[in-house]
Amino acid sequence: MSGDQVTLPIVMVREFPFIEGSVSAVPGKFMLDTAAQDALSLNSHRIPIAKLETVGQGMFGSGQSFTSQLAPVVKDIRIAGLNYKVATRVAAQDAAQLEGITPDFLGWFGFHAWDGYTLKLDYRKLQAIFYRNTPTADYLAGERIIAELPFDVRRRPNIPVMPAKIGTLEVTATFDTGAYGYLYVDKETKENLLALRVLKPNGGEDDYAVTGLSLGGVSVPDIKSIRVDTKPFPASGPTGLPSKNLLYIGHGFLHEYKTVWDYRGNKIYVLDNR
Repeated sequence: MSGDQVTLPIVMVREFPFIEGSVSAVPGKFMLDTAAQDALSLNSHRIPIAKLETVGQGMFGSGQSFTSQLAPVVKDIRIAGLNYKVATRVAAQDAAQLEGITPDFLGWFGFHAWDGYTLKLDYRKLQAIFYRNTPTADYLAGERIIAELPFDVRRRPNIPVMPAKIGTLEVTATFDTGAYGYLYVDKETKENLLALRVLKPNGGEDDYAVTGLSLGGVSVPDIKSIRVDTKPFPASGPTGLPSKNLLYIGHGFLHEYKTVWDYRGNKIYVLDNR
């Protein structure tokens, strides 16, 4: 990526933001996924890649495991307006299951793709804007800040983590563009939250609102839609996140706002999107 400000259009498929592009003349979409650490990870099920190397095992946040691969050389990569004639040692995996979201799934556009930049994500205007980290970066110019949320990182530099409270319940919160949003609590805690009415059924199957929420000590608006899982968070080990009392914030909250992901300053800004 080059330039002080780079804007990439996004398209939404269900709750997931994608960027259109192609690899070796195969057209499709890359998921803009903050939980994906590699700059680019390709779907070897859709893209023919020569001489793939097996390099280990990985795990999705859902707990599904996959075989990690490495592509020695990949040619002609286009990600919206970004063009790369050749890339070497590119991460890959057979991601056939993601083709259930969109059949032209090419892979993931992840955290290291915007090294040295701050991301602003705007679901209303359908764009991701990357600002080079300079003293004059103006990603907050003209914006109304709803919340300024300090975060830390644990095992992975791309996963922002902060203390949070739902009513009086202390939880750990994280953000992820590649998820709808989940609250991981045990059955007893779920029933207590429902009784206190800080967790409210929306009427749909496994669809709840979260009220009385603070993130990093800052009161924030309600999460209007989230799912609740009473089983432990399956990717606790590789991510360093707790297995329960985990608030995994995704599209159900993010699409209501513009958000700025400032990894240099360790802050997420929630902005009015009107």
